[in-house]
Amino acid sequence: MQRTLILFTFSALAFALMACAAPATLSTERRGLGVAPEQPPAPGFVADSDATTSKGQAQTNAASAERMIVYTTRLNLEVQDTEKAVNEISAIVAQNKGYIAATNLSRDSKGNLRGSITIRVPATALDAATKQIKAAGLKVLSEGSNANDVTDQYSDLNAQLKNLEATEIELRKLLETVRERTGKAEDILAVYNRLTEIRGQIERIKGQINVLEKTSALATMTIELTPKIDVQVLDPDTWMPNRTAAEALRALVQALQGLANLIIWLVLFFLPIGIVLVLPLVVLALILRATMRRRAKVKTPAA
Repeated sequence: MQRTLILFTFSALAFALMACAAPATLSTERRGLGVAPEQPPAPGFVADSDATTSKGQAQTNAASAERMIVYTTRLNLEVQDTEKAVNEISAIVAQNKGYIAATNLSRDSKGNLRGSITIRVPATALDAATKQIKAAGLKVLSEGSNANDVTDQYSDLNAQLKNLEATEIELRKLLETVRERTGKAEDILAVYNRLTEIRGQIERIKGQINVLEKTSALATMTIELTPKIDVQVLDPDTWMPNRTAAEALRALVQALQGLANLIIWLVLFFLPIGIVLVLPLVVLALILRATMRRRAKVKTPAA
């Protein structure tokens, strides 16, 4: 009877907590977001409707300013010297209290260094850092940006966290009650397993909240570095013996390659085909010749 009562109490408690818990309010002080805390209202009673409307608009603007945004940008920059540009970008990132998240650079067949570099800077310093990085290059080839609003997700996670923490508190109380009243191992283990499950959910949600706070506090920028390739324009009437010699040598090589290919085709393809086709004709001709000689001998009278 006592076990049934305990299980019924535990189920009712969990249902009540999940159904009646109020959503958590979003914290107004976020590290690295540059959001000022909401100022408390001035003391006194305001009866004017215009003042009430102004107060509501101010609260709406404050709520808008507290949005949690994850910024990602992509920049394709033409540079004169890629290595020098990387050093300048590193200095700019350090100046804006950011860090280099990833670097992917390589040299092409002509020895030009090109690639990409990914940096993370505080969201409040993104515009300033972008202007400085653009100034470090010759010109911007392409640019793109994305702003992902995760405010609702952040609020939902905080609400879930509040509900789970309240459930954890009640489960701890229930665990103490079970130990004092019944002391049965199976009842204690049932409550303890549920408590462990709730604790795991709390840790996972805290981890997700931490990721959102970090990704919104630091903006991500990927910079493609494209070296400038100087193209030398020559006069079409300019005579260049080295170019003519190179073209003649290239034509000779192509001709020799064609001749070698022809010989290979003759030996490996046409010669076997010819043998297969001609051999039966030769055998047939020999047979006919032998037959005609035999007939000629038969017709010739004996001396």
